[in-house]
Amino acid sequence: MVVNGSPVPSAPVWTSGEELAVESFSGEPGAPPIWENVIKVIKLLVQEVINFRDQQFVEEFQKPVEEMSSFIQYQVPSIPTHLSKTPCSTSNYNKEACLQKISHGLQVYHVLLQHVKAEYPQSTLLPSVMHQTTVLIGLFKDKMKAAEVVEDLSASERERVLGEVSTGIEWERKTSVHAILRELRHFLVDTKTALRTWRRGAKAASNHDITMVGRGVLDQAWSKNLH
Repeated sequence: MVVNGSPVPSAPVWTSGEELAVESFSGEPGAPPIWENVIKVIKLLVQEVINFRDQQFVEEFQKPVEEMSSFIQYQVPSIPTHLSKTPCSTSNYNKEACLQKISHGLQVYHVLLQHVKAEYPQSTLLPSVMHQTTVLIGLFKDKMKAAEVVEDLSASERERVLGEVSTGIEWERKTSVHAILRELRHFLVDTKTALRTWRRGAKAASNHDITMVGRGVLDQAWSKNLH
């Protein structure tokens, strides 16, 4: 929690994609392409966030998860825009711009998770959520052509983001935790959807290239036969 005079958490060192492969997929025979690895990590992270979100909701608000939709009005101002509301989840996307958007969004969520940590310091699920979020940021930066474009959040930016959720009465702080976990899940699911869209597009383009090469070979063969 950020209060007057308390230090703002420093920017973490983002883990590289190479470390992701070593930590999460070492020993797997026939390791899949890098985006498949990312999707696997995201799916695991989504499930961890859901488990934490549901547990926090039931214990704090004494309501069943079926009533979670009644809390949709509780929002956090600094929550990144859902990718589903951008071109990143369509075939008409700019890969570099979308990688930057994902990386920046994950950085914001990593800061917001500091608030969750302040409210639930004994959580056994949160350390893994925060670590995998850090790993994903590093991995997405690895895939950029110009990673330096996405600068780490400054101390003042981190302070502003935390200040939006760490003040107020206990009820407000707890509903902020719920909103953060809810929206982080949405962001991760949108990211996974975008990656699958990119993968399908790349696969289709590759198949098209193979087809065109094959046609070129056949055309050459027919040309030789005609002569």
